Amino acid sequence: MNAKIKLLKSIEKNELINYLEGVGEYKIELHQWVGAYVPIDVSQVLSKGVYEVYLGLPELNMDKLLENALLEMMDREVFDLYCALSLIFVQLLREHRNGAPFRLDMEKVLEQLRESLLKNKEKLKNYFEWEGKGKKNGMWSEVLRIDRICKEDWNLSII
Repeated sequence: MNAKIKLLKSIEKNELINYLEGVGEYKIELHQWVGAYVPIDVSQVLSKGVYEVYLGLPELNMDKLLENALLEMMDREVFDLYCALSLIFVQLLREHRNGAPFRLDMEKVLEQLRESLLKNKEKLKNYFEWEGKGKKNGMWSEVLRIDRICKEDWNLSII
């Protein structure tokens, strides 16, 4: 099942967050040449799922569905926050490179992201899964890496 079909199924079953996090039947495997240790292929989730649905079925308001799901994910567990951070970062990259067919309300999204990251700083420092594996400060190291890139490229801080 391709990303677009998985996404449409998740929307129909009110399980969009499961799709965005690659949970269960919504898992999208990383391409064999991708050397990252991540739970989801954010690139495929967005480009082959979210963007295709947005362009092909505008009546679904996929941009708003995504934005609302991201806001909800930031108020859940550390894993949800990490997935939201990954999706927001790739969306930011694409928006700044004109590779996204829509723009999220980044003022609102980034405000909640900052708040959630700071509120969960200690939990993130003690989260050693995925990008936090083998790092002294756990997932917080990934937060700092993304923040540095955002500052250098767009004069924007996520924390």
